[in-house]
Amino acid sequence: MYSARPDSGDTIRYTSCGYHCLVQCILKVRVRNGEIVACEPDDTINPGLPREDGHVAEQAIERGMIQTRPCPKGYVQAGILRDPRRVIYPMKRAGRRGEGKFERISWDEALDTIARKLVEVKEKYGPLSILHQPSTGLSECSFPVAPWFGAGFAAWALHSMNGWEDPERWVLGKDYPELVQDEGNILKSRLIVLWGYNPATTLSGGMMYGLLRARERGIPIISVESRYSPSVEVLADQWIPVRPTTDVAMMIAMANVWFKEDLWDREFVDRWVEPEGLRRWKAYVLGADDGVDRTPQWAETICGVPAETIEGFARLYARSRPVNLNVSASIGRQFYGENPTRAAMYLQALTGNTLAPGGTAAAETGVAQGHPGLPKPVVDWRRKPGIYKPPVVMCSYKWPTAIDLREKLDRGEITRGQYNNAIGNVAGNDPPNIQMVFLQSANPLNSLSDINRNIRAMKKVDFVVVSSWYAETPAARYADILLPQIASAFEGRDTKFFVRRHDLFLMGKNLANYFVYCQKCVDPPGEVKDGEWIWVQLARRLDIADKYNPRLANVPDDRWDEVVEDLHREAYEKWRVREEIAPLNPPGWEDFQKKPVFRWETRDPYHAFKKDLESGKNPFRGTPSGRMEFYSTTLARGPDYLAAHEFSPGSGRCYGGGNLPPMAEMTPGGKDTFYSQDTARYPLLMSTPHSLYRVHSLLDNQPRLNGDCYRHAAWISVSDAGARGIADGDRVRVYNDIGEMVIPANVTSRVVPGTVCVFHGGWYVPGEARTPLMPEGIDTRGSPNLLTHNEDLPDTIIGFLPCKGLVQIEKWAA
Repeated sequence: MYSARPDSGDTIRYTSCGYHCLVQCILKVRVRNGEIVACEPDDTINPGLPREDGHVAEQAIERGMIQTRPCPKGYVQAGILRDPRRVIYPMKRAGRRGEGKFERISWDEALDTIARKLVEVKEKYGPLSILHQPSTGLSECSFPVAPWFGAGFAAWALHSMNGWEDPERWVLGKDYPELVQDEGNILKSRLIVLWGYNPATTLSGGMMYGLLRARERGIPIISVESRYSPSVEVLADQWIPVRPTTDVAMMIAMANVWFKEDLWDREFVDRWVEPEGLRRWKAYVLGADDGVDRTPQWAETICGVPAETIEGFARLYARSRPVNLNVSASIGRQFYGENPTRAAMYLQALTGNTLAPGGTAAAETGVAQGHPGLPKPVVDWRRKPGIYKPPVVMCSYKWPTAIDLREKLDRGEITRGQYNNAIGNVAGNDPPNIQMVFLQSANPLNSLSDINRNIRAMKKVDFVVVSSWYAETPAARYADILLPQIASAFEGRDTKFFVRRHDLFLMGKNLANYFVYCQKCVDPPGEVKDGEWIWVQLARRLDIADKYNPRLANVPDDRWDEVVEDLHREAYEKWRVREEIAPLNPPGWEDFQKKPVFRWETRDPYHAFKKDLESGKNPFRGTPSGRMEFYSTTLARGPDYLAAHEFSPGSGRCYGGGNLPPMAEMTPGGKDTFYSQDTARYPLLMSTPHSLYRVHSLLDNQPRLNGDCYRHAAWISVSDAGARGIADGDRVRVYNDIGEMVIPANVTSRVVPGTVCVFHGGWYVPGEARTPLMPEGIDTRGSPNLLTHNEDLPDTIIGFLPCKGLVQIEKWAA
């Protein structure tokens, strides 16, 4: 359906997926008789070449003048457009929440209802009662009309970076995006380490091409990973399997080798690392204070990696400067995840790799984002100043907890301080009272930990609005009003993306030396409208449209696309005459539309802190000492201080009064770790990696990404399966104290014994069987967040997003 042969009458359009993978790959779309008949690779540069190597000058490749091709998800997503299951009209709930029964209504009824509920909820419950997701985070509120309507709230951190963002501030004094690298930087290294990082699958397209070229050049690649992933198979010269949640023990043992064999970079450390924190951590590593010498032999008993492997890896690492250490974001998204994320930064500092071309700061490299060298066009929407600044009142992923616990606060069962601390809010601040939830183009019930708690939360609020392609998603089933969701890559002029309001010019991520203008390919079916149209109509009903978006406030529907196009034309023409852009001679708008991608050469790849170094600024000026800090004096003040204070003052960021070592340590216990006390009942540690065939839960129901090409199952080792009498393909019950599912088993040697893998993003599909643990029905598809706990205090602090779960597996007898 989407691979038809070319026809001379076809219309060609260009767009980008633009979804949460962020890479902004370029899709060439073939349209015939108003329908998409093919999605093809990028041909806006080097057309006709399946791969540029050997056909294009090496210098052009190194400078990023190459194609940006989609992964399978990009090619298949057009299947959503005419899917008969798709929601194409506004609907309202026709049964209880969760039944998924809806009836069609008009746009006027839907918008009038939503506007009325907005006013009603704000008046009854106050301004902190309205939540908009998926992207209220990064200390911002994504509720589009909040500054003019006077309600809504912001949240700190964001799901992908939780467990990384704060450690970066503690150690380096900075966070994303200053710590990224351009893809070409890896070619300057002498050793590449992928620690838990699987670029062949996650953010596919981001770094994989550069890593393949590095391998072909003979740069060694070592993967430290609990699963024999596609990246291990394709890229790695050596695979070091490690037990998940124990990575920090291996990192500590490597430092032990360096300290004893004098393999650390004393000159770099003396200049850039705060000495007292280094002294404390060195003493911990060598056991000077407690008598525990944390050698490779010590680490072997914890992480499962042989001592001789740790020793050999440590020596190679120390002698291979620059080392390009890429650590997966998932390393931080586990209980005590801040320990390995900090230790990874320590490793690069001790070996002098933090500031080196070809090296990394070992922070945020798992996001695979480059550093844009030039600006892109930006539409001037001429929004009026707001009257309200939404306050930061919680950690971004804690909103289901905020809803679920609110009734305990109202009944006096917990104090305001206890409630606030549980969600990452300072004890003395005003607490939120979430009663209206907007879930726009998102499925967070499925994508956040502890799905059953998420469901309880959705049942407790006053009103829920969801926009979705399908009524069957777990989030959509709990909507009071269900709105049709536009397929922004193909159908429209949707200018809403992520936290901040964007436009149709999307900047590449890695490579970050281009932008694409997303052209409209086809008209949407039924009464599907783009997101900005919806918010303008609501703003009209709230009498704030002229402030919210004055340039679209009074545009009639039949001119909507035309006006949006004109605004982008205006932005582009202003951009092309800017002083730094004009010498590049960008084409005029009409010529640009023929292949609407603009690239520029990346002459010197970006690496962490490069901008600071070139401008003569201290790269670590954000820490109290002005150096890298191995020891956090903030964390050292303890739970009582953390419960009552923000980090940093005025940010709204509160760690909630938990316990976390002030420096990177191997901390036993916790929840959902290899050394938790819960292993007596649930001895297998489940990881939930991203799949090549989904973006979070997006595309889980697409037939071209299931069946022969993808088998959704519980991956279990041969030894663990044998001990339980489980054969490959058997249906098994995977369960713990908060959820259960029945899915097929994939018996494999690709996972470390003692671990299980269920890929993230499978939809929760309740079966007919119900239990007290699963009142909505036992899961029959395999949604792993049913089994991941959203727990932290008092054992650790608020701030990591849990993505692992301790489980038991047994053969399903029913």
